[in-house]
Amino acid sequence: MRRKLLAATIAALVAAPLLAQEDPGFDRRWQSMLAGGYEPLTIPTDWYDPVAQVKGAETPAATTPVADSGIAPTALEAAASWAEDQNSTALLVARNGQLVFERYWQGSGRDTRFNPQSMSKTVLAMLVGIAIDKRHIRSVDDPLERYITEWKGEPRGQITLRQMLWMSSGLEQGDAGFGYKVSPENPIVRHSLGSDFTRLLLSLKPVGEPGQKFDYNNQVNQLIGLALERATRRDYESLLSEWLWKPLGLRDAAMPLDREGGLVLTSCCILSRPVDWLRIGELFVSGGRYQGKQIVPEAWLEEMLQPSPGYPGYGYQVWVGNHTIGGERPPGVPLVPWQSEGFAAPQVVIFHGHGGQRVYVMPDKQLVIVRAARQWPAAWDDALLPNVIWRGTAERGDAE
Repeated sequence: MRRKLLAATIAALVAAPLLAQEDPGFDRRWQSMLAGGYEPLTIPTDWYDPVAQVKGAETPAATTPVADSGIAPTALEAAASWAEDQNSTALLVARNGQLVFERYWQGSGRDTRFNPQSMSKTVLAMLVGIAIDKRHIRSVDDPLERYITEWKGEPRGQITLRQMLWMSSGLEQGDAGFGYKVSPENPIVRHSLGSDFTRLLLSLKPVGEPGQKFDYNNQVNQLIGLALERATRRDYESLLSEWLWKPLGLRDAAMPLDREGGLVLTSCCILSRPVDWLRIGELFVSGGRYQGKQIVPEAWLEEMLQPSPGYPGYGYQVWVGNHTIGGERPPGVPLVPWQSEGFAAPQVVIFHGHGGQRVYVMPDKQLVIVRAARQWPAAWDDALLPNVIWRGTAERGDAE
């Protein structure tokens, strides 16, 4: 009898976490994803439900002819040819705040939304800087417990926002060893497709000393988003609309919600147009200004680009400088950018998204490049697009 009671108790304890994971919202999304034959890169932008609307105030893109841009047409065509070969849906180039080149493939056009994936993380870092400027957040060195009160008095509550922005929080991935495997057993998959974006975040355990080791972690970004909402007492999508989307004159966008009235997915998926990301990248060229108005504090953007102690190629939710150069080309698009050669420009800022979604910013030539896709590329090289176009300015004598 005792053995049966013990066995029943153990079974109940083992089953408890599984029962806690029951989630009709996840089940609906998971079955829909299977039925569509999708994986994270190929999910259509209209598949997400529910979504939060990010209101914009569209101002049409200002354009300048290629002949007046100071970029060699042959360089732009070479870049476009390679981008097409890499299953791109869009390639756009701006210089001096003017749209110079725009090419679409696979049925896409200027008004076609795409999923920028983790490029969205860089936008979150911009909002943190604005929140500090507006005194909603006291300092980038605030301990997390100031906003995530569930961790008050715990070691993980002492992790700072700066350490989180650096991706050196010392927190576990929360993937239970599944990594990026798309499986219903993976807690991260259940989180991303589930009805409560906070549950996994608040369960994360410390596994290392904060501030020491670079460990790219989607859940850490989501924690920053949660802290920002609590600091401002505003929904993330309303902050994004009021502080960036409307001031930059961008078209309405959308973000996946865990449930109606819930939390948006901040680590990914601002469903938007590639052309709108030119203006976001341009902020690193213009010192945070658009049409004479300061959108993001210039000092904050400069701080975002300072190399972190854990990895010199990463700042605050943005990739900076050269990364892995040469050697055997890795398959697909690796987490850390792979380059066949060093960057030709003295400074390259990269917004980096799953599957090769990219914004490249080269402030010295006032260049911004956006590349979008919904399929894996054949053989990705993060040096090619920025180097071909940057060198194309030299071919034309770097006319301004």
